[in-house]
Amino acid sequence: MMPSSLRERILEYLDQHKEVTTEQLQKIFGVSRRHIQRHLHQLVEEHRVSMTLLPGSHHTGVYQSVLPRDEEFHAIPQLLRAIEKVGGKDLLGKVLEQFTDQYYGHSIDQSLEALSQEDSVLMDWKKSPNGWWITMRQCPLPNTPDAELVCQAEARTFSKHFKAPAIHFSRAETGVCQFFIPQKTVTDPSESRAGMAKTQGRLSSPIASREGGTDTDE
Repeated sequence: MMPSSLRERILEYLDQHKEVTTEQLQKIFGVSRRHIQRHLHQLVEEHRVSMTLLPGSHHTGVYQSVLPRDEEFHAIPQLLRAIEKVGGKDLLGKVLEQFTDQYYGHSIDQSLEALSQEDSVLMDWKKSPNGWWITMRQCPLPNTPDAELVCQAEARTFSKHFKAPAIHFSRAETGVCQFFIPQKTVTDPSESRAGMAKTQGRLSSPIASREGGTDTDE
């Protein structure tokens, strides 16, 4: 499926090629240099893309994807197992939380309303009467030995950034991972636990496709 936005096409191109310049992307996609640079600068700020100046140049940069390539993902499960063997699931959970916090970085340092208006390659947003649904488009650590720990780390990261308890929903039959962010901010831990239990009991997650569509909306 062809990516729908210029941002997604840039990321896909960078994932398939070692490096690229602004001028090359301008010729490939047929858009203005300013338009290309705006997306590249944002991706650099989000730590999705890195930029280094060409030798002898003070202005022309080369851009590279900072996401591991497929062959590099094979070592990640072994690394995570080693961390768990040394420090148990508690240490592994802390490492994963630190990773997810850096992975999402500035891309979620906005209000939920503002984020819902953006075209994100990471996630889709859907507002409901009770809060916000986040449908993930990709996993930050695919093929990990314990995917549930990654999801729990993501939930803690979202809870910290949005100052509300993030509730994780997983749909094995569709491969879609979702989170729910209640609209009301909860500060009392006992109220937070009670509210999460109550919310989980009455909410039904809308099953969204990886392209952002919704099959049901209760």
